[in-house]
Amino acid sequence: MSLKSVPSICAALLFAGGLPIFAQAPGVQIEPGMPLSNNPGIVKQAEALKDAGKLLTKEKLAELVEKPLAEPVELVPVRTTPMGGREVATLASKGFVRIGWFYLCPKCDHWHLNLAGGYVVDRKGAVVTCHHCVRPDHEMREGYLIAVDAEEKVYPVTSVIAADKDLDAAVLRIEGSNLEPLPLQDQVAPGDAAYLYSEPFGHLGYFSAGVVSRFYWKSGENGDPMKFEDAVRLRMNASTEWAPGSSGAALVDACGNAIGHVSTIATLGNDAKKAGGQTMITLHEAVPARGVMLLLKRDRKETP
Repeated sequence: MSLKSVPSICAALLFAGGLPIFAQAPGVQIEPGMPLSNNPGIVKQAEALKDAGKLLTKEKLAELVEKPLAEPVELVPVRTTPMGGREVATLASKGFVRIGWFYLCPKCDHWHLNLAGGYVVDRKGAVVTCHHCVRPDHEMREGYLIAVDAEEKVYPVTSVIAADKDLDAAVLRIEGSNLEPLPLQDQVAPGDAAYLYSEPFGHLGYFSAGVVSRFYWKSGENGDPMKFEDAVRLRMNASTEWAPGSSGAALVDACGNAIGHVSTIATLGNDAKKAGGQTMITLHEAVPARGVMLLLKRDRKETP
């Protein structure tokens, strides 16, 4: 078969004569097989920040979640130019930050990591994640909240800007980061693209694509999606793939805007939770960006 009949993207795979054969495009990140929970470099950095007194304890964090500090958040302008999947993946990865706990468990004296997702929304280190990701685990003997970027650099979380349990959202401030913020976009409809860069079950750098499936009220009666007291119950389903470990990561549209963040998953079917039951569908639930925007505007904490 002549190479002329093969698409150019495949030519490198078929070409012989001593030239390199690539499994991916030049410069593409190949993720390590070891999960970050076993990464000694992150533990060492976190220990240094702890010893320097720069990390929030779980007790202090619990206080700040109940009474957040009123700090301004300068959201970046919404992007309006559609991009290809590669470009969206790059932007999503640049805005992605891991948020979670560096802690001692009741069973041993070794430091552990339990990291979920988050995304940067301004140029001064404001990070959105799930409320349930920052809630201290009562089984921690000692615990500190940290942030870790894609380069595995550890940052201290210095404050809580806003938090709401019913919305399942929290906005934190991290110190010293230079991450690329994602704009918040609430002008979204079913059928719109919904990409996700996250780490399901600790699998690093997992990028998936889907669409917005629907918006719905999580519980109670219908409400006004423009009022915060009602928007805390507003949720979005997407066909994008995620799993435990993805919580807090941003769903991103085709222009590179954050349209929401991962919250929960639910399996539905014929007694799916029982032995021998059949799962017929898995619903992926996200918090829409509008809820986060209304949370930031509450108490006039957002800077226009």
